[in-house]
Amino acid sequence: MSDQDIKIGKIIRIEGLTIQIEVIERDIANKLILKNGINDFIVSINKLIYCYLPNGKQIIARITKIYDKNAFVSEDIYIRGKDEYVVEAVFLGIYDNFLKTFDTGINTFPIIGSEVYSINTDIYQAITKVNSIYKIKIGRSYNDASLDVYANPDILFGKHLGVFGNTGTGKSCTVASLIQGLKRRIKDENDNLIKLKPKIIIFDANNEYERAFNNTEFNVKKIPKEELRLPHYYLNYTEYYKFLGASQGVQAPVLKACIDHLRENSQTREYSFKKLPEEIKNWLIRNSRKKDQSGELDMSKYNQWYGWCSTMINRIQNIIEDERIINIIDNENQNTVEEILNCPEEIIIIDADFDKDESDVIIFLFAKLMYEQAIKKRENEDNSNIVILFEEAHRYINEEDTHEYKLGSYYIERLAREGRKFGISLIISSQRPSELSKIVISQCNSFIIHRITNKNDIEFIYRCLDSNNQDLIKYLSGLERQYAIVFGEAFGHSDIVKIETASPTPKSEDPQVISSWLLSE
Repeated sequence: MSDQDIKIGKIIRIEGLTIQIEVIERDIANKLILKNGINDFIVSINKLIYCYLPNGKQIIARITKIYDKNAFVSEDIYIRGKDEYVVEAVFLGIYDNFLKTFDTGINTFPIIGSEVYSINTDIYQAITKVNSIYKIKIGRSYNDASLDVYANPDILFGKHLGVFGNTGTGKSCTVASLIQGLKRRIKDENDNLIKLKPKIIIFDANNEYERAFNNTEFNVKKIPKEELRLPHYYLNYTEYYKFLGASQGVQAPVLKACIDHLRENSQTREYSFKKLPEEIKNWLIRNSRKKDQSGELDMSKYNQWYGWCSTMINRIQNIIEDERIINIIDNENQNTVEEILNCPEEIIIIDADFDKDESDVIIFLFAKLMYEQAIKKRENEDNSNIVILFEEAHRYINEEDTHEYKLGSYYIERLAREGRKFGISLIISSQRPSELSKIVISQCNSFIIHRITNKNDIEFIYRCLDSNNQDLIKYLSGLERQYAIVFGEAFGHSDIVKIETASPTPKSEDPQVISSWLLSE
C-alpha cells in the first residue's frame, strides 16, 4: 500500500452512501485493475479511498465497481477514445486526521467535484486500530499483505463469536489460529507480548483439534465421550418430563412422586436412574391397595395404573439399556463439568461425535451444569473466564430439531443470553449458519465468515452485516481458502482478511481420494 496520497479522480455523483468517481488521468487509468484483491495497483475492487469534507476531515469509502465510461457510448470504431473510467464506492466512515481516529458514523457529505485519493498506510492503520489495552493479531490485510489486522481479545473471547463457512474453507484452521494466538500473538498497548493461561473447552465433532494443540505450549486434556459424566439428577421436574416424555395427566405426577421418594431415601438430590422403574412399580402397588382393613392389592386398579404409565416405564427402561447414555448420566459423585473447571489443563477437548439422541441429553446436561457452575462462580466472586467452542454447531443447536428432540438447546441459548456476565463465552462454528438457533446467533458480537455458497446462508450473513458493509456479501462466494470477511464489535473495521496460519493445523485436510486408491507396484 502506498505511503503517498495519490489522486484518483473527482466525484461526479453522490447517491445516498454511494459515490461515483471519474478517472481521466492516463497514468491512473492504466493502473486500474478489475480483479479482486490485487494490491499492486492503485485502484482495485475492495480497496479504500477517501476525499476531504468541508470541515477538513476525510470521508472513507470502499470501491465496489470499476467500469469503462466509453462502454456506454457508441463511438466510431476507427477513432480511438481516450481512457475514461468510472469508479463506484460506498462510504464507510469519517477519519479525523488531527485526532487520528476513525468513526463509522456519517453525518457530513462531500460536494460534487471533490478530489478523491488512494488511502495511505497511516489512515488504514487508524481505521483498523483496536481501541483496547490488549490486541491479538488475526491475520493480514486482503489489500496489502504487509499490514497486520488485529482484534480486541476481550471482545473476541469475552463475548460470543460466530465462525462460518463451507467445508474446506478453513474454519477449523481459523479457530485453531485464534486460540493459538492467545499464547503467541497477544500484545499490550506497548506492543509487548503477554503471557496467558486460558481455559478453552472444545466440543470436537470430527476429532480434528487434538493435533492442533498437542506438543505445543498448551496443556491439553482429551475426554472421550465414553468418559463423560453428566449426572441426570441435576434435571428439574419439567426437564425430566420432557426427557422421558411423561404426559401431564398421570405420568408426570407419578414420576415426580417417585423422584421425591428416591431423593428422600438418599437424603440428597443424588440417586441412581436405574432405580426409577422399580420405584414406579412400588408406587403403583402402594396406590393400588384396597382401602379396607385388609390392604390387599387391587389388581384391576394396579393394571389400570400400570397401563397409564407403561409407555413411560418402557422409555426409562430403554434408556437404562442404552449403554451410550446410561453410563454418562447415571454416575453418582462424578461430574465432568466440575472436573473440567478444577483441572489445570488449558485446552479440554471433548469427543463430540454424538448421535442426535445422545447429543440431545449430553449437550443439554453439559450446558445446564455449566450454567449452574457459572452462577456459583459469580457468587464466589471467581472472575476466571471460560470459552466453549461448539464445532459443527448445527448438530447441537439446530433450530429445525427443536420439536423432534425433547430437551433441545435451552441452556445453550441461556448461556448465549446471560453467559457473558458469568464469565462464559461461546464460539459457534458451523457450515450452515441459517440452520442455527436464532437466539444464539443474535447474541454473537463478532463474526468471521469464510466462503459460503448456499443461498439461505448468504442471505443470513447479509442480515448480520450492517448497512455500510453489506456490499462485502458479493465477495463471499469467491473467497479463497484461509480468507474471510471479519466484522463486528471485536474488529476495528469490517474487511476481508487473510487469517494467520495455524501451526500445527487441525486434522481437517481435504481427502486424497486418488492416492488412497493407487495400486502398489
